[in-house]
Amino acid sequence: MGMDYSTAVEWGISLLFSLPHLGGIALALYALSRPQNPQATLGWILGLLLLPLITIPLYLALGVARIRRHTEDRLPPEERAQYLLPQALWQAEPSPLSNTLHRLTGYPASSGNSVQLLQDGPDTYTQLLQAIRNASHSILLEFFIIRNDSVGHILRAALEERARAGVEVCVIYDELGSHKLPAGYLRSLRKAGVRTASFNGRRFWLSSFIRLNFRNHRKLVLIDSEQAYLGSLNIGIEYMRIPHRPYWRDTFVRLGGPIVYQCLLSFAEDWHRATGQSIRHLIPEKCKAKGNQLCQLIPSGPEDSPLNLWQLLLLETAAQAKNRLWLASPYFVPTPGLMQALQAAALRGVDVRLILPRRGDNLMAHLAFRSYLPELLRSGIRVLAYTPGFLHEKILLADDVRCAIGTANLDERSLRLNFELTLLMEERAATAGVAAMLQQDMAAAEELLPEFCVRSSGISRLAANICRLFSPLL
Repeated sequence: MGMDYSTAVEWGISLLFSLPHLGGIALALYALSRPQNPQATLGWILGLLLLPLITIPLYLALGVARIRRHTEDRLPPEERAQYLLPQALWQAEPSPLSNTLHRLTGYPASSGNSVQLLQDGPDTYTQLLQAIRNASHSILLEFFIIRNDSVGHILRAALEERARAGVEVCVIYDELGSHKLPAGYLRSLRKAGVRTASFNGRRFWLSSFIRLNFRNHRKLVLIDSEQAYLGSLNIGIEYMRIPHRPYWRDTFVRLGGPIVYQCLLSFAEDWHRATGQSIRHLIPEKCKAKGNQLCQLIPSGPEDSPLNLWQLLLLETAAQAKNRLWLASPYFVPTPGLMQALQAAALRGVDVRLILPRRGDNLMAHLAFRSYLPELLRSGIRVLAYTPGFLHEKILLADDVRCAIGTANLDERSLRLNFELTLLMEERAATAGVAAMLQQDMAAAEELLPEFCVRSSGISRLAANICRLFSPLL
């Protein structure tokens, strides 16, 4: 009897220790059945087989494709058409790239738009708050991060006041980006009549963990379906240029005209994903021109097929650039294809410049960038490190006729995993304005030369190379 009990215990212990390995084998087979990035897939398989206890939770959070719900919850085609129909008269003659993006997204290039650059938080927040306080019909707002600080409190008070006055107010936040936002902040909004929704479902720490990928990184505000604001600022005091506090340099744009319908459609799709509800009653009956700018909205994300649209825009722009290609981003952890496209442009004589922060807010991503620096400089790409603060803007500028402003970084997360929003402008006046702004940023930057790489210690180079191995996760 004792022998039988002992045998049962041994079997139980053996089974307990075998379960992680069996789970690792099952997930490795799953990963093998869904290969996307060969290097990343191989890394996951080795980890699942050799270190299952460590790798299984990481794979469940980062490696498993969890995008099916977002794809299934997209707006029906007939409802999408309702948003774009009023601006049909303003569709412009597209460039080949613009035409390709239109076929992939359904968002066409449109003329008759006004575009105003808003540099930094004080200017952006002043205009946003004034527009919110003057709203008479609707306020639609989504941000990756909403902070519970003085800026967040002012925003909340303005939204609550408008909601109590009968204005329809809808807020989308990302539950991971806004994980520090207390429940009381959201309860206060809802009590005032503001409708709130987290992009990926219930706001619970475990839910956030298993949905660590596929973040809603978009920042968009629509006022009365007539004005739109987008860019890369979040809601936080770090953008306010307060003495003795960290300063984040950033850019937003204020839009009017037919492009607002595209912004409305983008928000409507995100709202439908998050809540299952429609906001088609907010579509204006008439579409009026507000200027003469040519614009196109490019929503990108993991549901794009066959290629992420932000990456497509970067690759095609790099291939077509003749004189200059300037890029500003807080992070540079590129895919191999993007790295090669930038190097090829520089080697054929294009003035390729990367404007990045001198000090990063993400140590691993900053170290990973350092591993790319020697290759960039050898190719003739100029790298400028912005020194007054943390540069957070995301800008693309090519020659004199193409520029883009939005939320997407130059890293694998924006290129493969996040939901991003980019405004493309193929027009000389807009491009000239963006070029002037970037020249101001470059004037406040330090150029990184080959000597910078030589001065790096062996330990720092080793750390950079190790962090580069994790680039698909950064």
